Amino acid sequence: MFLEKIYVMEKGPARLNRILLLSLTGFIFIILYFSYISPQIQYLKQNALSTTKSYTISSSTFPVTETFSQTNTTFSPPIESTTSPTNVTRFIKYALEVINKDRLEYGLKPVELGTNPAAQYHAEDLASMLCLSHWGSNGMKPYMRYTIFGGKFFVQENVAAVFMFGRTSIPSDEEILSFISQTEHEMMYNDASSDWGHRKNILDPMHTHVNIGIAYNSQIFVMVQDFENILIKWSEFSTKNTTVTLKGRFLQNLRPYMVLLYYDPIPSPLSSKDLRNAPYNGSYSFGELLGTIVNKGYQANVPYIYATKWRQDGLDFEIVFDFKAFFKGEGVYTIVFEVEDYKGSVNFATSYSIFVK
Repeated sequence: MFLEKIYVMEKGPARLNRILLLSLTGFIFIILYFSYISPQIQYLKQNALSTTKSYTISSSTFPVTETFSQTNTTFSPPIESTTSPTNVTRFIKYALEVINKDRLEYGLKPVELGTNPAAQYHAEDLASMLCLSHWGSNGMKPYMRYTIFGGKFFVQENVAAVFMFGRTSIPSDEEILSFISQTEHEMMYNDASSDWGHRKNILDPMHTHVNIGIAYNSQIFVMVQDFENILIKWSEFSTKNTTVTLKGRFLQNLRPYMVLLYYDPIPSPLSSKDLRNAPYNGSYSFGELLGTIVNKGYQANVPYIYATKWRQDGLDFEIVFDFKAFFKGEGVYTIVFEVEDYKGSVNFATSYSIFVK
């Protein structure tokens, strides 16, 4: 007979809630992680952009352009897990059904299964490292991984793991299905210590897709949920040096609000020990907020520049800007594109990282 301990991570410094449950399967440790949107972003959604036009000339000055190159970052596959590809397909289908059951119970549209492989990569990476973190062994955060694997929309991550210390046998299919149900239930109904962050992510009405990663061996089960907001059909999404072009058609009744620009240092490899300790065992943010890009005539209460082109015609839009005023050398520059619906609510349409080295 075994004792099961369930842990739920809080935002900020990790604090664990302990719940003892009787189980027949083994010593199992379940840890649920949630990727909180940076408090800066939440603040900006409410305060950053003035709704009143101010027809003033921008006081932004542009420094001399620095010479740099954009890199196509790649990384090698993680250590092979004992996860069966055939079984994973079955488990992912079940995990999607569980998510949509929760959404439908609250009157929300179901999410579709996404095609971005970053979630599966991250699950296998963590299983091979026998640890849990939003960071990968290559040092990348979720939005960086998502971009590397071709993502051009907004991603928000939940991660859960079941640790089976001392076990020598691979969990059965029935156990894996049970782990999926149990971790989902914890995120939905036992998440008060995380301010219901996991639940809010699952029940976010703007999410349209979810990419699910599942990996396991005799010591650990890992599930990654990368929720996506696919709100745009892109006709052009390009970057050239510090110039960015965002052009496409909204799939809902939306309008451009503003673009946020964040900065992270170039990621460095992390060991299992690194990933088990602060800050890598906690929530993540988009890094340092450099400033915003707004339409001419508008102002923000943080550093801002004007887009060189900002056009909307019905659902079609085009935004072009040069962020050289915010450029600070090599690093990862992440574009967070905010959009506004007809009710005035601000949501996120992309979290795209540009790697500069």
